[in-house]
Amino acid sequence: MKAVPAFFYRLIALALMGSFLSSGCSPEWRRKFIRKRKSVAAQPILVLQSDEQATTPPHIRYQEHYAYWKSWHSELLGSLGQIRKRDLQYFNGAIGELRAMSEVLSGPPQERLRQILIELGEIREVLEKSPESSRAAASLRSRLEKLRREIDKKFHYSKVKKWVPPGKSSSGSS
Repeated sequence: MKAVPAFFYRLIALALMGSFLSSGCSPEWRRKFIRKRKSVAAQPILVLQSDEQATTPPHIRYQEHYAYWKSWHSELLGSLGQIRKRDLQYFNGAIGELRAMSEVLSGPPQERLRQILIELGEIREVLEKSPESSRAAASLRSRLEKLRREIDKKFHYSKVKKWVPPGKSSSGSS
């Protein structure tokens, strides 16, 4: 047999390489199998704010805030000392509802509710500063239960309805 010249091997290698390069992912194949990126236009953000005070009578708003406060406070007492972040969330929820109740009220009950809010703020600061919420929970639980009993007794709607201003549609109050 005759020896095959090196030129022939180079020619075959060049032909194979050319065929591989030409049969690869050409632009037509890329277009077919690769999805194009979708251009996303910036969507304008529309924030609607409802004026709850204009549509809901004050006595209904007070009763709603009272019910929400009661649930926040009972959740706080139930989980106090377990997870610090959750305790602070419940504190903030309860304080927010008490502030909303205070905005609806007028007269002496409003002043006492503001004092309670100050006291709750002090309790929250103690809980925030405490490195271990379980240690602080034992001392704070009795203060929180005392405040819950006072709010339940003195700020139920039946006790403060004369301090809640009448609304436009206050007929049919419960």
